[in-house]
Amino acid sequence: MGHFKNAAKGRLNWVFSIIAVVAIAVFLRIYNFPSGFSFEGELGRELIYLKSLVDAGRLPTIGLTTSHEWLSYGPFYYWIMMPFYKLAGGHPFVLFWTGIAAVSAGLLANYLVVRRIAGEKLATVSSLVTALSPVLIWQTMNAKLHLFFFILIPIFMYFLHLLWQGKKKWVFWAGLIFGLMFSFHFSQIPIIGVIALMFLIKRKMYNYKHWLAFIAGTILPNITYIWQDKNIALWVPYRVLDIATKNPQGTINSFIEYFGRSIFWDNRALVLGAFLFIVLFVHFIYSQRKNLTREFLPFYLASSIGLMITASVFHGAFPIHYFLPIFPTLPIFLGYYLIKNKNAILVLFIVFLVNLPGYFSPPAAEVFVPFEKQEAIASFIVAEANGRDITIKRIGPYDFFPENYSQNYKYLVSWKGGRVTDDSHNVYTIIEDRQNKDAYVKK
Repeated sequence: MGHFKNAAKGRLNWVFSIIAVVAIAVFLRIYNFPSGFSFEGELGRELIYLKSLVDAGRLPTIGLTTSHEWLSYGPFYYWIMMPFYKLAGGHPFVLFWTGIAAVSAGLLANYLVVRRIAGEKLATVSSLVTALSPVLIWQTMNAKLHLFFFILIPIFMYFLHLLWQGKKKWVFWAGLIFGLMFSFHFSQIPIIGVIALMFLIKRKMYNYKHWLAFIAGTILPNITYIWQDKNIALWVPYRVLDIATKNPQGTINSFIEYFGRSIFWDNRALVLGAFLFIVLFVHFIYSQRKNLTREFLPFYLASSIGLMITASVFHGAFPIHYFLPIFPTLPIFLGYYLIKNKNAILVLFIVFLVNLPGYFSPPAAEVFVPFEKQEAIASFIVAEANGRDITIKRIGPYDFFPENYSQNYKYLVSWKGGRVTDDSHNVYTIIEDRQNKDAYVKK
């Protein structure tokens, strides 16, 4: 009887732990909503595409193009979003709330996977680090499609753990999860190296048939995508060999931004945060050098983080979301060190206090016009146009992108009943003053 009581008590403890962590994560991510919701041209473009799919009543076989106009995402993000879009009546906030749901599910997945692999203590601490990490809070406010990586990466990590143990039947399923990621981003490509290293270390267990099974799993969710967009085969060598645009200083700045903001909100502390990471990572590699080929967790942490850093150097001056494959992994790495310190909770609490001003009034890495202001501008344009066709232009940051990066305003005007076209004589130019988080309309 005592055994069952202890088991029930343990189950209640971990259930309470993950509920508490998810509650903290959700609170910190919605506290500044909607003023902190980064609704910009990229999100407007996603909504315009979703609207066209819902209006036409069709499932896409390929997604939108990336920032490289010749390269497209896979279709699964849009398959997921279409019913939510319809249920929300096309409200732009559907992107944010779906992102919150994805991050919450990802936290649960992270907790369960790490608990299974390394125990409840690391699962709790790493999940808490994820909940408190400034860069992850900021990315959630951006509400982009790649937030689904928070779900997929822990699942992928668990399948790799099973393969490490010699459970060969999961090779195909690991490939399938890896293949699904192409509907949300391409930054996971370097993680192929983790698979290769694992097969090399476990070469007595795995042969070319298992490679083929992994490749088959990867291809399956991307058949329609590969058929229509073959440029992915050109993109990887293009990024590796394009030395002229590497921009070493930009790469260093991105490195500092990601690893520094994983710990601190304040821009003045980012160099310190990045330095702390370097020290810990070098120490981890040295102290775990004998376990890197013996134990799964040291292998996965070292290989995934190390390969993503290497890939970032080859890419050059990358946006920090290119570190997506280790967004859920870095908190596990930091948690590994925290649980070795008996004052781990105290350390986390001190970091929380240091970041407190940022949590409740975040110094955004990029200044944007608040959603409320954009909505007011759209309402004004629709009312002023009085039923006439409307052409929207924009002057502001990133207006060198297609359509002057104005798709957020185009969507809002359309959502509020305006008829948006590209060639009317009724032209409204929105001029953004991001320094003051403001914008005004010029006709």
